[in-house]
Amino acid sequence: MTFDDRPPAAIRLQQARENAGFSTAKAAAERHGWSKHSYHQHENGLRGIGRAAANYAKAFKVSEAWLLTGEGAGPGRRPSIDQQLSQLRLERPDIADLVADQVQKLIDTTIDHPAGESPRKKQ
Repeated sequence: MTFDDRPPAAIRLQQARENAGFSTAKAAAERHGWSKHSYHQHENGLRGIGRAAANYAKAFKVSEAWLLTGEGAGPGRRPSIDQQLSQLRLERPDIADLVADQVQKLIDTTIDHPAGESPRKKQ
């Protein structure tokens, strides 16, 4: 095992990139239109990722909190329904309530009709 003395946020940034399917930092930067030089510095720990963290998190489908602190949804971990709905309210307030209502209906139906039981239509 090799010693990695980069800041934890830089290590998490690399993990997020690799989990998103980019084998190199250059490939990720080119795909997302980021400065290759700046992205390399962020991933190598030469510069902090604070101001760019939101862009990286969105591109790599992790939470900004996870990139910065290790808390929250990292690679392969889905954010909770509440976290996803909060994000949807920020990004798409026009449809957030409709989606929340549909999710609630699915949850209610599942609770009312456990696995193996099929809901019966009222006649």
